[in-house]
Amino acid sequence: MQIKYLSRQGVPKSQIAKQLGVCRQTVYNHLEALDSSAQERPVRPSKLDAYKEHIRVRLEQFDLPVTVLFGELKDQGYRGGLTILREFVRPLKSKMIARVTERFETQPGHQGQLDWGECGTIEVGGEWKKLYVFVFVLGYSRMLYAQFTTSCRLPILLSCMQKAFDVLGIPEEVLVDNMKQAVDSHDVLTGQVRWNRRFLDFADHHTLLPVACPPYWPRVKGKVERGVGYIKSSFLEGRVFTDLADLNAQLFSWTDAVANCRTHGTTGERPIDRYQDEQNHLRALSAIPVYDTRPLTFRVVSSDCFINFEGVRYSVDPVAVGQIVCVRPDGEDVGTSFGVYFNDVLIGHHHIRAKGSRPVMLAHHQQAIRDLTRGQANNAASNRQKQPRFEQRTASSMALGISPFQDAPSVQERSLAEYEHLLTGEVL
Repeated sequence: MQIKYLSRQGVPKSQIAKQLGVCRQTVYNHLEALDSSAQERPVRPSKLDAYKEHIRVRLEQFDLPVTVLFGELKDQGYRGGLTILREFVRPLKSKMIARVTERFETQPGHQGQLDWGECGTIEVGGEWKKLYVFVFVLGYSRMLYAQFTTSCRLPILLSCMQKAFDVLGIPEEVLVDNMKQAVDSHDVLTGQVRWNRRFLDFADHHTLLPVACPPYWPRVKGKVERGVGYIKSSFLEGRVFTDLADLNAQLFSWTDAVANCRTHGTTGERPIDRYQDEQNHLRALSAIPVYDTRPLTFRVVSSDCFINFEGVRYSVDPVAVGQIVCVRPDGEDVGTSFGVYFNDVLIGHHHIRAKGSRPVMLAHHQQAIRDLTRGQANNAASNRQKQPRFEQRTASSMALGISPFQDAPSVQERSLAEYEHLLTGEVL
């Protein structure tokens, strides 16, 4: 009102700004807003008008970044800028997020969500490795299962999923993002998912429907993402532990005593209480045949009864010399056990050692090799005793000059007189 009053008194706008301690543009803005005779700007057509429907349709399907939409529109002939596109998309995304959040509230036993989180590095067996946390959350109760690992490859993922099912139960479907361990490809335009073959086999074995998040829609699996962040901030931050086993033991105790017993911020209830209602809608893992999640690799047994695995030579039973055997490790870290199988029979059981370690020979393998070589030597000796050595010369063979030894060269017999003449140089 002071700006308006001074302006009506004919005070210049620069003087008004100086007197009131504001910038000149502020004076202009207030006078324009207070001027009842100011006319509204006419609505001009926008370069974006022809593409607004396409934008709405795309945002209904996917939470696309503005830069991705900008590239799509440019391919269709859009000549406008990024700023007006960003201003148009911002309110639309707010509405879409609210709708998606409401849509993905699930019924008891219907859905579980899983994800990985990176947590820095950890020393395992004298080697520094990346530390990951696997998190599985039931959509209805928010019951949480978590486990730290040093790998997130497919065999580890399947093993963690199986442990989560054993602890919590199996839901009707599991929601994953487009992690390479589970999804080979996910078409953004059609929504078609190409699943990893072994992951799909695991899901089929457990009568589990896998569901992949739409690309660029991280909020779809917000329950498990919040779980990953919760573990990092409330459990791992400031934690002291000795090794990976100790860290996981502390995590399991914390999950039971804290995470699943807290009052959840979204539901307003404790996950353990809501789990009582959800548990009857979940299937028990014990009712399903065991699925072998261990990776399968093949090796050839050398002549000295060893195989090479992860940079170290390990002994096996001599029965498989020269044959192809399969190796099934229980994990990837040093100290983890693994089995060697030949025709589905266990012929070796070892523990992974650090790369470059000396060859590992088990005592019973060494004894089996000794027994085998001793038996072969005895057989050779007995065969020699059964074959007496003698020589027979017949009149016919002597007349023909045939040697009784097949490989021996024939030798001509001469008298001593012939050799004496050779020494004296005389010619006979």
